[in-house]
Amino acid sequence: MKKIISCVLLMMMLMLMCVTNVSAQWSVTPEAGMNVTKYKNSPAAIGFKAGAAVSYTFGSGLFSIQSGLYYVQRGTGKSSFGTAYGKVIDKDGKEQNRYLYFAPEYLGYGGSDDWGYYGGYMGGGGFLNDYGGLFPMDMKVEGISLSESSFRRDYLQLPILARFNWKIGKDVKLHVAAGPYLAYGISGKTKYTDREISDKGYLTNSDSWGTFKGSDFRKRFDWGLMLNAGVEVKRFTLNVSYDMGLDKEYRYDDISIKYHTVSFTVGYRF
Repeated sequence: MKKIISCVLLMMMLMLMCVTNVSAQWSVTPEAGMNVTKYKNSPAAIGFKAGAAVSYTFGSGLFSIQSGLYYVQRGTGKSSFGTAYGKVIDKDGKEQNRYLYFAPEYLGYGGSDDWGYYGGYMGGGGFLNDYGGLFPMDMKVEGISLSESSFRRDYLQLPILARFNWKIGKDVKLHVAAGPYLAYGISGKTKYTDREISDKGYLTNSDSWGTFKGSDFRKRFDWGLMLNAGVEVKRFTLNVSYDMGLDKEYRYDDISIKYHTVSFTVGYRF
């Protein structure tokens, strides 16, 4: 983490050196702050954003092209789900293996027939099975497990935005910008914990691995759309950005909305 922040600060210093002796049409705005990311079917997570915006302003100053480079954290809070497994007697009087799967994110469950998929739905007072009974009442529970998982992904992000600027006071300006962004995953971590209670006792298993390494198989490249709005007072800036991730997470995934990120940053324009 310290190495990544140091790299971002170094890039910001290099950008400042590059524009020291050029026209006032160019500007660099180092900024830093926090963001909140929400992936589909996962709790939101707070992250960090830092970098620098580079803008070129045309003519009277109404229109600019804005780019830059940012270090952005995205991820999820802890997602939890539980499994109860055991035996039931089917309609033919035979004993079958069953399990119940339940998660706070879903109003339903999946089960198993001889450890294969078994469907159903949630009913008042319990989970209804296909035989008209309630699983908690007619299943002999042999064990219960509770699992938690979360991940963090760290990106270098390059926005390409069309920006409009308005001067509303002597030292006050407003701007609105929109356009695509490209991102490359540089690091991250996935965490997983499983706790199981059964006749064998209480077991806990925890593991973590690099987000873009090993069996995780997530793509490093990412892209989406960005909206940005902000106010500048005597060169100090306050910005709010919205990112909508659209790229595939996996090789055989579909292009669709994967996450929403809202960022709040403060900066100083040179």
